[in-house]
Amino acid sequence: MKKVWNKKEKGEMGIGTLIIFIAMIIVAAVAATVLIQTAYQLQQQAEETGNIAIQDVATGFKIIHMGGQVNLATNPPALSTVEIKVGLLAGSPAIDMKNVLIEITDGSKDVTLTFTTNWTLVNTTGSTYFTAVLLRDMPPQNWNTQYVMTQGDVVKLVINATAVGLNLTPQSQVTLQIIPKHGVPTYAAFMVPATLTTKYVDLY
Repeated sequence: MKKVWNKKEKGEMGIGTLIIFIAMIIVAAVAATVLIQTAYQLQQQAEETGNIAIQDVATGFKIIHMGGQVNLATNPPALSTVEIKVGLLAGSPAIDMKNVLIEITDGSKDVTLTFTTNWTLVNTTGSTYFTAVLLRDMPPQNWNTQYVMTQGDVVKLVINATAVGLNLTPQSQVTLQIIPKHGVPTYAAFMVPATLTTKYVDLY
């Protein structure tokens, strides 16, 4: 069908139309800016959430060996010190020992210990502290100044079981967790040997 042009039809013209057109462009530009900013913020939040999730999954300790010093003078003999050699999990970022907690229980008492370099606090009755001895410090070597573990480092964590009030007599069931600020707690359980006849025993 052929369209007949109506000479009475006219397009809108004039300054008013121009103002409306410009206003529509401005509104569209503002809306686009808001959408872009929102998308950028969501991207940043998603990246941050992903990084935190990766950190929480990958960060943590691995237990290399666990042993204990025995006090043969008591009756019955009992573990006086628990020593835990640890390294970092594969892919774990550095861990600041000042933010690490150790929870340990002998079945009748549960204690939460924080890190200190003061051996006097560790060995004082009623102590709530553990300490650590550096066995290997790989580059960057920052243990002596910052007490930060990095990949390749090996550290021995020392708990004075007597001072913190644990009664680790033969066949005591012990559980512990090493808890970093971020990441996966490291869980371990062991039973004190049925006979304690030497000054040092392997536990784990």
